[in-house]
Amino acid sequence: MQTALKNEIKRLSKRILLRTAQSESKDKEYRNKYSKRTGLKAGEPVKNKSRQAVMPLFEPKHCARNANFLSKTIWQKVLSEDYKPVPAQNFLIPKPAGGYRSIMAFSIPDAALANIMMKRSRARNLKRLSSFSYAYHPNKNIFDAVLALSNYITTDKLFAVQIDFEKYFDSIPTGYLKKCISDKNMLSLTPHERYVFGEFLHHQYAEPIQYSANDFKRRVIGTPQGSSISLLLANLASDNLDRSLERCAGKFVRYADDVTAVCSNYEDAQKVENCFIEHCKASGIKINEKKSEGVAIISKHKSEMRNYETLNYLGYSFSKDGTSIPESVMKRVKAKISRLIHIYLIHYPKKYGFSRQRNGVTPDYDWDLLGLITEIRKYLYGGLDEEDIQLYLREGKKLKQMRGLMGFYALIEQREQFVDLDGWLANSIKRAMHKRAIILKNKYSLQGIKPDQEHLILGTWLDMKAWRGKSEPEAGLPSFVRGWRAARKYYFTFGLEKVEPPNYISYY
Repeated sequence: MQTALKNEIKRLSKRILLRTAQSESKDKEYRNKYSKRTGLKAGEPVKNKSRQAVMPLFEPKHCARNANFLSKTIWQKVLSEDYKPVPAQNFLIPKPAGGYRSIMAFSIPDAALANIMMKRSRARNLKRLSSFSYAYHPNKNIFDAVLALSNYITTDKLFAVQIDFEKYFDSIPTGYLKKCISDKNMLSLTPHERYVFGEFLHHQYAEPIQYSANDFKRRVIGTPQGSSISLLLANLASDNLDRSLERCAGKFVRYADDVTAVCSNYEDAQKVENCFIEHCKASGIKINEKKSEGVAIISKHKSEMRNYETLNYLGYSFSKDGTSIPESVMKRVKAKISRLIHIYLIHYPKKYGFSRQRNGVTPDYDWDLLGLITEIRKYLYGGLDEEDIQLYLREGKKLKQMRGLMGFYALIEQREQFVDLDGWLANSIKRAMHKRAIILKNKYSLQGIKPDQEHLILGTWLDMKAWRGKSEPEAGLPSFVRGWRAARKYYFTFGLEKVEPPNYISYY
């Protein structure tokens, strides 16, 4: 155990150093872009001192150098039951739908111990947990949950039950978690694992500003998000719910705290709904009444009950006709791309300044437009080049890995939404370029290019004679349809094993 802990401390330290280097590189790249676009000198970034580690145990270089000593010390404390995690730093991360998520940053040795304890206890108890739970599983991911639910929705009329828990990770009662940990019929844990899990349930923490003043709070409810132990505990807290749902007629899928069940009749759906209610009574977990409307019918036909034409879950819409992208996700995708268009084409020349080197004397190139197209391609294709996609579609040359937005939507069966998105993308950039041309003319006496949709799509808006790089840039617009076709082909040829799933909250 001590050797495993030492190696994990070194691994985490190396990963943090790499992330720090990548962050500094991105910051330098951003300042260079600012200078190129505006012709102005970029200021030095203001370092967030509150985020800097206030103890050596948060410093990756220190931990890597002293991994052997740290691992020995921690493990001796665990054996003597004298171990307590160093107070964690609490960071509030904005949620896509509003509000904040509390994430705990534990010291490197504490995080290493949590990782090892979680992996070993999970491996020992994997077959004890429900097969309908798909999150935080070494052999399952979000795609498995989507496929499972898609296979359940096969008839024209189904009754669905979707219950939303209120601040699930933050509100699971500690007493209930301790009861689950202590239940040997529920989970097989060593005495040391049980002890360490209990200490993490009562760890101290503070926001970075209060940390240096030792103004700590103590956890009294919920799981320590940011620690891998939280993943196991969150799954464990819903295990009794899983068992109850398994005994009901119908099918269900659970991904972390997102649970959806479908039944063939109303009576079965009511029993499923009662399972949620009874579980919450027994556990103390609360249901979000505003987002949990009870039983609904999935059908295109109106009925006396509340009905949906499609069932939205994990960034997909499900119906008898197949899967599609929910409207809420479509809006989010358009909002992200619209923001990129504004930043690259409008924001800098309008608010700050404009470097004349970004636009030809005769309008034959626009490096900001080229940068925008590259950024959107990265978002859709996950870093793959247009040539990679084209060669794979035409000649079957295997891709390194299918990633990005279109990799996530490999399970979509119809192309119509992607056709609409391609048209929207070309039209949005065309209108932004016309607006950009007006700004350049009125403010800088420059003649900006105003390409139509055809030239944008083909990339013929760019005069390659103006390019001074070694290889010609890919100036044509990336395509939702093309990316989706590549993702579908990859899925049918190689499966989803090497498709990189998104972060848990990336697309929904």
